[in-house]
Amino acid sequence: MKILYAFLLCSYFIACNDRDSVPSDIIQPDSMKPILRDVIMADQYATQYILKDSLKKDSSHRNVKLETLQLYETIFKLHGVTKEKFRKSLDFYASRPDLSKDMLDSMAAYDNLHRNDLFQPKPSPILHPGDALTMHRRDSMIRRMDSLRRRTDSLKRRTDSVKAI
Repeated sequence: MKILYAFLLCSYFIACNDRDSVPSDIIQPDSMKPILRDVIMADQYATQYILKDSLKKDSSHRNVKLETLQLYETIFKLHGVTKEKFRKSLDFYASRPDLSKDMLDSMAAYDNLHRNDLFQPKPSPILHPGDALTMHRRDSMIRRMDSLRRRTDSLKRRTDSVKAI
């Protein structure tokens, strides 16, 4: 009977354990998502642009790993976390696939939603007197009128020179 009570007591504590809770020394999922998104974008930038930069073929001019680490440090400063805390949090989420799956799925959904916004046509701006485009059109019209005046002046000079002969 004591073994049955011990078994029930253990199963009660196991059942009451909150599996979705994240320890306090780990970055919470809502804070981890933007950090992880920025780290993924930094990796993509490093592989797509730094490695394929045709102007810097000499490896002595650049060290891709060093530049990637500098990008990571910038991201960590931007989000106010340390490299160690990020690494510890990343290891925690790697050991908990249920939490990391939820986090990565919500990141993918967010990115897909906002990716569509990037390709939507932007409304044309309403022009006001003094806008750059309006001023450019006015300046080009003035230049055209000046060139027409010069042409008419040169035609008058030609007719005057023909009359003089």
